[in-house]
Amino acid sequence: MKRRVSQVLSGRRRWTLINGDCLTELRKLPDGRVHAVIGDPPYGISYQSKHSRRFNLLANDARPFHWWLFDAQRILADGGVLLCFCRGDVQDVFKDAITHAGLHVRSQVIWDREYHGAGDCASTFAPQHDVIWFATKGRFAFPNGRPRSVLRCPKVSPRELVHPTQKPVRLLRPLVEKVTRPNQLVLDPTAGSGSTGVACLQIGRRFIGIELDPDFAKTARCRMRQAAHQAAS
Repeated sequence: MKRRVSQVLSGRRRWTLINGDCLTELRKLPDGRVHAVIGDPPYGISYQSKHSRRFNLLANDARPFHWWLFDAQRILADGGVLLCFCRGDVQDVFKDAITHAGLHVRSQVIWDREYHGAGDCASTFAPQHDVIWFATKGRFAFPNGRPRSVLRCPKVSPRELVHPTQKPVRLLRPLVEKVTRPNQLVLDPTAGSGSTGVACLQIGRRFIGIELDPDFAKTARCRMRQAAHQAAS
């Protein structure tokens, strides 16, 4: 696996997926080599899918999982970016953690899921969006024009889910496109089903993913192999 990571860093390989703990694996990566870190960490809400009994509780979801951010800052190149998914009730925790890690929070992106969830039906607004913090390391300019802060994209349908908090590739593609250039390196420390990796391979970016759960890591590899094959054909 170390050899594959080195090959992705050097550009001789397009992608790799590490099955391991990101708090350990990130420390093995060199400083300043990654152009974008895109993370969808456990929010700290003891999430349980309401659509499927196939999925157990997510690991590390007892509290907002943000300890990876210090190494994310270290491995980012100057001018690199962070996109970190979270949601409204924990967004301040993640914002503070991003700032403490040494990154500059620039703006907030809203993912409009188009359909609302459940939650407290009697006394809260029906939740229809997730929050994405956008932060940078040093000076940054969008390579492909200034994007808008609201992205509309439906959630992955329950029958297509391979991960309980799976993000749509249709959502991730424009995010990756707007903050990176072709052949630049993107890293996802909590890769889940591999959607970020699939998006990267579809639009010509290199990718390193880290996923703790061995079953999800296997699924992510399968999805990325298919995306790489389609991109090469």
